[in-house]
Amino acid sequence: MIVLCLIYTVTNGFQDGSSVAATPIMSRAMTKYQTIILVSSFEFLGAIFGGSRVANTIHDLSSYPIFQQNLLTILASALLGAILWNYITRIIKFPSSSTHALVGGILGSLWAVNFSFVYVVWGNLNYVFNSTGIYKIVISLFLSPILGLVFGSIVYKLLLMILIKSSTRVNVWLKKLQLPVTAILSFGHGANDTQKAMGVMILALECFGHQVINSIPLWVRILEGVAMAIGIFLLAQGIVRRVGSGIYKLKPVHALACQITSSSIIVTGSVLGGPVSTSQIIASSVMGVGTADRYKGVHWYVAKDMFVAWCLTIPISAIISALLYLLIFKNI
Repeated sequence: MIVLCLIYTVTNGFQDGSSVAATPIMSRAMTKYQTIILVSSFEFLGAIFGGSRVANTIHDLSSYPIFQQNLLTILASALLGAILWNYITRIIKFPSSSTHALVGGILGSLWAVNFSFVYVVWGNLNYVFNSTGIYKIVISLFLSPILGLVFGSIVYKLLLMILIKSSTRVNVWLKKLQLPVTAILSFGHGANDTQKAMGVMILALECFGHQVINSIPLWVRILEGVAMAIGIFLLAQGIVRRVGSGIYKLKPVHALACQITSSSIIVTGSVLGGPVSTSQIIASSVMGVGTADRYKGVHWYVAKDMFVAWCLTIPISAIISALLYLLIFKNI
């Protein structure tokens, strides 16, 4: 189970992490290898120092008895479903959501236990910030890209107001500013996305050890941080190009606006315990910036393909996980 959690995190690194690296690379603020080193370093730090609220949210999605060994097969099928979908979307160069894939995998495997969602914790819809269970995840996943679209446009307009009298030489400083902002974005992604695997890993450790674990051990954080860093080094260049130039051709000011928007939303999600989708937020912020700059310059057919991939991820990963459980794990 630990190995599967780490493999999932590696796939998360080359899937969502490629979206994190896309804006500095495609706006030529940094080279590919400079970006990989910066992003992987701060992704690792995010795993170590990023808290545990997102992990708790994922951990609490299942009400299946944690001391029954069958829980391990349920989690294994969920992880495998998410991993397979992440590899498929890497091959077809779609910046899909690893978070959607994991949530879909958990839902599918829990359903396959007795063909019902009785073990899924739907939670309560207590406004936006106090929701729990699946409701909290749905709000986080579907509200965050809307915020990315809206605030991407607003941040870009504000930057234009500040830079209205600047010459093209300001691009040098805009590129330099991307370094700290990309570092914050990477930290936020590392904090949010490694915790999703940590939540599953803690469930598995509780099941295996027959005792409740109240805090995430440091060795779990280190392993997850290393796995995320490895995923960053396996950068998916096709996703980098699709996000960085396929939606809208990014210049330094566009990239900076996207990074400010994305990092703000992702860090906020981590603080509130909301498992957000980094790839969705970055892509939607690119759309927001492009719309504010030149609506006709946005490649909406690419945006449409991404939207379709986002909509398909949860049901397809759920189906894959359910089939894996029924065909391989049910009788183990």
